[in-house]
Amino acid sequence: MTSNVIYIISPVPKLNKTTMDIKTFNDKMDKDGWCHIPNAYSEEIIDQVNSELANLDQIYVPIQKEAGIYTESVNAYHHTIMVCPSMLKLLDPNPIHELLSAYFNGKYILNTMGASIINPNSNIYTQKIHRDIRSHTNGLNILTNTLIMLDDSTEENGATWMFSGSHTRPDQPNSEEFYNKSVRAVGKRGDVLIFDGNIWHAAGENKSKQVRRILTPIYTKPFMKQQLDYPRAFGYDFARTISTELRQTLGYNSLVPTRLDEFYQPTDKRFYKSDQG
Repeated sequence: MTSNVIYIISPVPKLNKTTMDIKTFNDKMDKDGWCHIPNAYSEEIIDQVNSELANLDQIYVPIQKEAGIYTESVNAYHHTIMVCPSMLKLLDPNPIHELLSAYFNGKYILNTMGASIINPNSNIYTQKIHRDIRSHTNGLNILTNTLIMLDDSTEENGATWMFSGSHTRPDQPNSEEFYNKSVRAVGKRGDVLIFDGNIWHAAGENKSKQVRRILTPIYTKPFMKQQLDYPRAFGYDFARTISTELRQTLGYNSLVPTRLDEFYQPTDKRFYKSDQG
């Protein structure tokens, strides 16, 4: 299968080394359901991504309006990895790879990756109190969200509200409890948040005079369906041009066969690899 998407992968800007050790990460995820990784990405790669994001409305707004869902989708741009080549550099190499591997206790794939671009005094559906997985998984780590800060996140410009410890409760807190007990996940551009898919959270309101931009790569166990079939979207041939790590992340090692001859293959040629869980 081929694709109309053609990416030329330029040299990857140097990543900053994350400093959180696995034990600290596991302890924070168990207790709070989220953690903050400072200084994960360099200024160079953040600048590249922000430059590409500037043209998203030209691509997304006509599609959203044609589907009649523009109002519901305003400020949210899904699967931006398909139209912003520099975003692949955020995943390969991924500065939080070891932490994600620890969370999933093995392999993982990208389930979806999108952008939120929140202008001053504008709204977005993620400002509602929500969690990122429909059914509470009761301690089973099958989905985690991450949030890459493309601008400084402050209380004034809408830093995310995080209800620490709420990943253990299946019921949604009411607004009074949520905002009384939640904290703001403030940070600098290039920082990353990692949070359990069960945690209750909400985007804040942008009361500043500057735009606030974030990316939200969501990762899952490989057996979960992706929100968009990235291997089919990028094309099977694309897998030959990228690194082993990026092939894993995009889901090329957990493909579902569509024909009998694809299903009956030797171990090394199987679509769904044996180490995918």
